Amino acid sequence: MQLIDVTTSYAHKIRRELMDTPAHFIKVFSLGNSKVVYKKKFNEANILISNKLRPITAKEIEFVKKAILGEHANEATTATGHNLVEIVLHNKK
Repeated sequence: MQLIDVTTSYAHKIRRELMDTPAHFIKVFSLGNSKVVYKKKFNEANILISNKLRPITAKEIEFVKKAILGEHANEATTATGHNLVEIVLHNKK
């Protein structure tokens, strides 16, 4: 598995979202047929994994958590839907 940075393909949407939301950092990745959106806000980091064709596998979820969050992957909470997964990591003060 490989995460491919495709942020520049979404530059207009990202610019608009950065202006309209409290997010200060957004990256978009491709993971095969899945899209991974990583957003950082002041007090949390959100990762959304979506795939219109099939459910997201546990292997993909763990790969994305380790690739993006690194050593903090185990501290994140995961909410799984059919074709959508949300991973949230709250920053500790």
